[in-house]
Formats: sequence, C-alpha cells, structure tokens
Amino acid sequence: MENLVSNTPIINRNSRIANTLSNSVGLNAVNNALDVLQIQNFLKGLGYPVQTNGTIVNSQTDTTIISILNFQANNRIQVTGNINPDDSTYNALKQLNSVSPSLAEGEDESLHQPFLTNSFLFRRSAGNANTLNVIFEGDSWLDYPVPRILDLYDTITDRNQSLNLNCLHLAKFGETTSQMYADRTHFVQYVSGYRIDRIYFSGGGNDVFPQLGRILNAGVTTFSSSFFTDQAKLTELRSLSGDALYQKCILYKRYLNTNTFDTALFNSTNLNAIFSTIMRNYLGFGSIVNAHCTPNTIFYMHTYDYPLFKLGVRPSIVGVDLPLGPWIKPVFDRLGIADEILRSYIIIRLLDRFYALLCQIKNHFGYYGYRFQSRIIDYRGLLNSSEYWRDEIHPNSAGARRLSTRVNF
Repeated sequence: MENLVSNTPIINRNSRIANTLSNSVGLNAVNNALDVLQIQNFLKGLGYPVQTNGTIVNSQTDTTIISILNFQANNRIQVTGNINPDDSTYNALKQLNSVSPSLAEGEDESLHQPFLTNSFLFRRSAGNANTLNVIFEGDSWLDYPVPRILDLYDTITDRNQSLNLNCLHLAKFGETTSQMYADRTHFVQYVSGYRIDRIYFSGGGNDVFPQLGRILNAGVTTFSSSFFTDQAKLTELRSLSGDALYQKCILYKRYLNTNTFDTALFNSTNLNAIFSTIMRNYLGFGSIVNAHCTPNTIFYMHTYDYPLFKLGVRPSIVGVDLPLGPWIKPVFDRLGIADEILRSYIIIRLLDRFYALLCQIKNHFGYYGYRFQSRIIDYRGLLNSSEYWRDEIHPNSAGARRLSTRVNF
C-alpha cells in the first residue's frame, strides 16, 4: 500500500474518549464508536483527512480506512487496515500525537540552502550506510520562493525525517522540464557519483499552464450540455458556485463526455507537442538514472492538484504581489471564458491528461526494462478547498502538509 490519502494537521482531540481501545478499528473489525472517534482524532491530528464522527465504513473507499492504511505505510507498520488495542499502529498514533510532528512556518526552508552548502552537506553524508540519499529535482512545488511558506520539499523531508534523509535540493521555481534537462549537469554528477536511493521529480506544470493560450481553442465560452452525460448532475452544478462548485466538478468528472469536450476545447496539435516534450525530458532523466542507479532506487513523479480555487491570485509577500503569474485566469479572460463549469473542466481535463502522460512514462520505464523502480504520487482532488491554496497554482503551508502525507519513502 502506498500513496493513498492525506490532509493538513489540525489537532482536534475529544477529552471524553477513552485512553485505550476496547475493539479493533478498521477493515473487517468490530468498531466501537468511541474507539473510532479516538483513532479519527489521532489521524486528524497528524494531518490525515478524516471526519471525526465516530463512524467508519469497512471499505477501502472510506477516508478513515484509507488514512489508517496510509499511516501504516508511512510509518513502516504492517499494512493491514486494522488497529488493535496496544498494537504498533495504535502506540505509534499515541506517541506521535504527544509531540509536534510538523514544521512551523517560522522553520520554513523555502529559501533553501545555497547549492554549495547543500551539496557539501550531501557529499559529507552520502557514503553513510544508514542514510537515505534523496535528490529533489523540479519546479516551484519543491522550491516556492516566498519566505515562511512551506513547500513540498519542506513537508516531505519533515514527514520522512525518521528515515535519516540526506537530501540534495536541485529544484528551481519556474523551470520547465526542458530547462531542467538543459541544466542537468549537477543531476548527472550526483546520480553518477553517489549512491542515490530516491529521486523525487516535480515537472510539467510550467510546460503546460503558461502555454494555456496555445492549448485552448477559441470560440467555446459556455459549457454545452453535450459535454455531460448526466443532465441532472449538470443542472446541480449550474446551481452552485465557488468552492462548492469546484468540489462537485471534481466529484462529477466521470460524467464528462471527454472525447466531445477535448475535441471542442483543446488544440490537439499543440497539446500533443507540449506533452511529447515533457515525455522526452522525463525519459531523458530516466535514462540518466538507469545508467547509474540500482533496482533499489525509486524514481517518484507526481501529478499536480487541480488549481481551481484561487484563479487570478498571484504569489505575494505580506500582501504585496510578486511579478509572477497569474497563469490561468488571464487566458480565460482573453478568450471570454467566464463560465465556471467550463473553466473547471478545462483544468480538470488538463491535469487528468497529465496524469495519463505520467502513466505512459512509467509504463515506458517498465516495458523497456529500466533498472530502477518508479512511482506516481497522485495528488488530484486532495487540495479541495480554498484554504489549501496560496495562489493560483501553488499550495500554502497547510496544503503542502496535506500533500506530503501521500509520500512514503
């Protein structure tokens, strides 16, 4: 089990709940409501997305069950979905809830160490047998340039610190995958010169969204009923707005007539060319890794989450906008796309097609016998509220914490 679910750390304990479990909690267990509530509060306190209601559905779609499975995987506990009185999962939950497990924003590493310092520290520890050597390469999701805002590099390394991580940070905000590949000298140097156990790669967002004007066809400004297969659901969407609408659009995306929608909205020639470039660059990095790493090396790729919730909001420091973005809303405005449903499904489809591209890349690695392992971390639909977004396309600190619970090194 891996990469199952996550959320932001909000400790919400109920003083009335018992200190010990009376029954098992989880898949195929006899669930006592107070036991379930206690586990839900423990999980929520550590950042996993559960409702603290004392109820559970014994299925792998239940958020409590998914969070239990993910907690067990993240903490190297046997993945069963069950928690028994005084077992290793329950004791780990109690212990972790007795301390503060997350970085505060004052401990933000967003302005990361200069490369000379970081690389020196990495080299000094890289030969130690008990370290997990990790290279982070990518864009602003790993290198958000605003102080006191945690990015994924901060929260992933914090959540996995028990693994004795030794990290080399090569990410640069704003880079496309082509720029990353052109700037691959340090990546090659360290992959070829040291034992690399994990590579976390974040790339593609800057290839896609700044090119949105070339990707979209002009002339379609409203969401046609022909784009949807369930008209009752579409009528419901048209009665909503804001976060409630975006959340339902994500939930109802299975009712989208994707062939009709994609043909009407996307310039397939330009989009395919952009995706081909992304794939070529991923495979280029994969070839470097394949030449030097071992079957124990794991190459992580991630999706982005749907940037629906703060369209038009620019990165800022203490309320002052930075000269960065926005990347999406100006294109919608120029093309006259004011329909919120249409905007939402343009974004959702682009990110779903990007996920399909990552699957194609992963399948290429497997089919052609690349020696390393590869993983796709699927973040789609996780940051499903404005409270998790910093600006148009970047999570805030709470969002980054929520995302990091899906990363299991």
